[in-house]
Amino acid sequence: MADSVSGSRPVLVIDIGNTNTVFGLWSPEQDDFSCSRYWRTITRLDRTSDELGVYLLGFLKAARLDAVSISGCIYSSVVPSFNPIVERMTVDYFDTPARRVTWQSQLPFRIAYPRPEEIGADRLVNAAAGIKLYGPDLIIVDMGTATTFCLIEQGVYLGGSIAPGIKNSMESLIRRTAQLPPIEFLKPNRVVGQSTIEALQSGFYYGWLGLLERILAGIRQESQRPLQVLATGGLSGLIHKEKRSPFDIQDPELTLRGLACLYTLQK
Repeated sequence: MADSVSGSRPVLVIDIGNTNTVFGLWSPEQDDFSCSRYWRTITRLDRTSDELGVYLLGFLKAARLDAVSISGCIYSSVVPSFNPIVERMTVDYFDTPARRVTWQSQLPFRIAYPRPEEIGADRLVNAAAGIKLYGPDLIIVDMGTATTFCLIEQGVYLGGSIAPGIKNSMESLIRRTAQLPPIEFLKPNRVVGQSTIEALQSGFYYGWLGLLERILAGIRQESQRPLQVLATGGLSGLIHKEKRSPFDIQDPELTLRGLACLYTLQK
């Protein structure tokens, strides 16, 4: 990752998720929509716009930038109550309004979905980046707070599937079970665990691998197109290391790249 952003003034891209909020800097010189810098923080609903502004200014200083360097801002959000905080922050600290992505935004694809207002903004952003960078026939898997699957055929968003998120499921089980210890999601040495921790890791790892494979197989069965499977989200990289990965492509920055892509369309 570059130490600083040079050339064109960067755009601030923000992905507000239920668990984390990610800030990125995209320079219009980057035609693959990659961010030169990005930072992650916990999505805290009690955080003020001033706290958020000071937080970002600190990271910009480390990147040898100041507030006047930012030329614009775009964000996606699945946490409506956090939107006014971000919008106030970008005006107060960067003197620029934040453009919010919705299903009514200018998108590089058509939506064939009975209730488009129900589609999460993160799924729309991922679809924009996926189509622009990888092609018109995709299954996009986002392994975040929830595990989402989106089907895109010939550049048309058709719908998908939503399963629980891995980390939330693990935390819920540990919290509700007195004798089970906290564990880390990783691939165990064997399917048959020889301790409680190994057994839990096996159940979650191979259980989630099975969930991914089964849902992907079902989507392929219902589709008439040759589909690439594009994955993003924190834990997708570990799954992609499998010898027979269920994913064709893994792009950890897909959502930020989608925001940068959409920024170019909103002008």
